[in-house]
Amino acid sequence: MPSSIAAAWPSPGRFALALILGFALTLAAAWWWGAALIETLLPLTHAALDGLDDRFSVRFLGVEHNWQDTVIRLRLGFSRGFVLGGQVLSADPRGALWVSTPVGSLLQPLVIAPAMAAALPGRLLVRLMRSGLAALLALAFLLIDLPVTLHAAAWDTLAFSLKVTDFSPLLSWYQFSLSGGRLGIGVLIGMATWKLKDAPTA
Repeated sequence: MPSSIAAAWPSPGRFALALILGFALTLAAAWWWGAALIETLLPLTHAALDGLDDRFSVRFLGVEHNWQDTVIRLRLGFSRGFVLGGQVLSADPRGALWVSTPVGSLLQPLVIAPAMAAALPGRLLVRLMRSGLAALLALAFLLIDLPVTLHAAAWDTLAFSLKVTDFSPLLSWYQFSLSGGRLGIGVLIGMATWKLKDAPTA
C-alpha cells in the first residue's frame, strides 16, 4: 500500500474509538436538546403541512412525553371531502386523524452524520469543520423529513384503515425511513464531508 494512502487512514481501532466518542457526544446532545429542537421547528412544520395537502387541516401539533418515549403528535381534520380507495370521506368537523412519530427516529441523521464526519481522518480543525457541515446538512434534511413523515404517517393510517394497497411514492418513502433509511442517510451525509480534506503543506 502506498505510504500516502496508509497515512490517510488511521488504524481500525483508532477509527472505531473516534466513532464511538462522536456517537456518545451526538447522542448526549440529542438526549438533552433534541425535543427542544423539534419544538423550535414545529411552526415551520405546521406551515409545510398546510401547504402539502389542502384536504387536511392541522388541529394540533406538538411534542409529548410519555413513560416510554418522546413523540410528535399530530391531529388532522378533513377540510374538504375526497375519495380514497373507492370510499368517500366527508369534511366532518367532528372527525379527526391522530398520528405520532418518535422524536428519536427523526433525529437519527443528526446523531450519525456529525459523528461519522468527525471520525474521518484529518486534523482536528478539519474534523470539526466536517462535523459542523454534516450537522447543517442533517438539519436541512430534518426540515424536509419532519413534515413529509407526518404527512405520510397520516396517509399510512388512512390507507390501513380503508385497506388501500395501491402503490404510493409517499408511503414507499415512509416505509423506507422506518426500515433504517434514516440510518443510511446519516452515514451518506457524514461520508459526503470527506471532500473537506487537509490543505496541502509546502
